[in-house]
Amino acid sequence: MLLITSFNEDLYHAYGKRMTEEFSNKTDGTVKLVVVFEGSLPTTRSLKDVEYLVFNHSDHHNFIRKFGHLFEARGFRMTFLENKEIQLAYDYRFDAVRFSFKVFSILQAIDKIMPTDHFAWIDADIRCIKDFCSDDLLKFFPDENELMSYLGRNFPLVDPYSECGFLGFNGKHPFVKDFLSRVANVYCSGEIFSHHQWHDSWIWDQIRLDFERRQVQFKNISGAAYETDHPFINCDLGIFFDHLKGPQRKQMGKSFAEDYKLLPKK
Repeated sequence: MLLITSFNEDLYHAYGKRMTEEFSNKTDGTVKLVVVFEGSLPTTRSLKDVEYLVFNHSDHHNFIRKFGHLFEARGFRMTFLENKEIQLAYDYRFDAVRFSFKVFSILQAIDKIMPTDHFAWIDADIRCIKDFCSDDLLKFFPDENELMSYLGRNFPLVDPYSECGFLGFNGKHPFVKDFLSRVANVYCSGEIFSHHQWHDSWIWDQIRLDFERRQVQFKNISGAAYETDHPFINCDLGIFFDHLKGPQRKQMGKSFAEDYKLLPKK
């Protein structure tokens, strides 16, 4: 079983190093982690069951070359005020560049490793809090007739979107590469800027819905956690991992007690 993540040098020092060390200590060897690293590889990276790849996907380079210089593509929105001044503010929902690395990291990793069964994306800002093996994680992956598993949620109340800290894939599904290529093409073609929002959770949802309309099946693993804003830690994934969403949780090193609506508080 293969898990894929990505981070750069700054995020390596902020939480990536800790994440990979905890992963190496908690897995029994049946689950491997591939880190697609943005920049020069860190020198201290020799860990059991963890492999590093230098991020170098040509399609992503082209996306950045065409659109990366646009401040709008990096989440900055202009508002014209009544006094004719212009207010510039950051909105993560429109940071197409920040969230573009996910699909191209997945594509680069599977092109190199060529998994024949299950593989998944997992965000790097997680804590591994319990020992795990491939059998423990199998229920979070799609079944034989399903393409992808995802963390659906009814949040926010207006324009809800899934939590994309974990995406599980069925490597044997006949359309899995078509699906990933379709997500990548949203970026490469500039189509992303025609969407209602530009962050990863929104885009992955829209492509999933397109494929569902073609009768391709997916698996929502949130269960009752669908009604929470943090289904990652409120479904059974939270038994093995904590997901440090946002700067405050990252600084504290764990999720807040009030984040746990269903599972026992950590």
